[in-house]
Amino acid sequence: MQLVIDPTGGVAGDMFAAALISAGADEKLMIDAMLLAAHKIGDATIEVNTTDDGAKRLTMQVEHHHGHLSGHKAYHLLEHIFEDLKIEGLYRDFGFKALDILVKAEIKAHKENTFLTDHIHSHTHHHHEHDHHHSHSHHHDHDHPHEDAYLHEAQDILIDITGAAYGLQLLNSPTEAVLTNAVSWGGGHITFSHGHMPVPAPATKIIFDTNELPGVMGPIDVELCTPTGSSILAALKAKTDSDIKGEILKTGISRGGKDLPIPPLKIEIWK
Repeated sequence: MQLVIDPTGGVAGDMFAAALISAGADEKLMIDAMLLAAHKIGDATIEVNTTDDGAKRLTMQVEHHHGHLSGHKAYHLLEHIFEDLKIEGLYRDFGFKALDILVKAEIKAHKENTFLTDHIHSHTHHHHEHDHHHSHSHHHDHDHPHEDAYLHEAQDILIDITGAAYGLQLLNSPTEAVLTNAVSWGGGHITFSHGHMPVPAPATKIIFDTNELPGVMGPIDVELCTPTGSSILAALKAKTDSDIKGEILKTGISRGGKDLPIPPLKIEIWK
């Protein structure tokens, strides 16, 4: 069996989970699993819709209870989620690997882009509801023997990784992937809690460089590949191979939140 991914339209965590549903992972079980993960961090609604071209799209709304989620807290919560869902063996390993890759990239991104850390301290007045989380973040290293990261933009990683690991398990899929093309990063700028940054985001670039994933700019000026999407591909040890032989057993296509003039994310399971 081979897991084959065409990332010409980019990849994000919610898109990957939606593609697994499109490929046949039970929609109700998937939504229930992702809600279980979401409720560890806040109140949530998750629904699956079908786009005009037949792709699946996940619409998630999460109201977070605890400001920013730390890497250590995320590991702890993921353990409980995986126990509850009886996610086992390879799929469990894949999930923790994806989280580990993301957390390490976030730590490195903050070291290499010092303004990310400066921004947390100099602009706390914009984020009154999170002041106490921001102002204590620099003490965190003393509490743990390892460095920690706050998953600012990537809090939904718990939901996305749960969807990815559970969906792969439901489909009995391999946990290593073949890419038919380089991953499209998109282009332009992203606006997030730290200000404006060019695409790809620092954590995305670090994940691609560290894991030797193939990425290309374009084809449009929108962020098409997120840090969570990148960490899922890296955890799948994704490598490019245009010479795939065999028989396609399952196919799934998905789109992100917007209708963009690009191909959908496509995943296939080959025998």
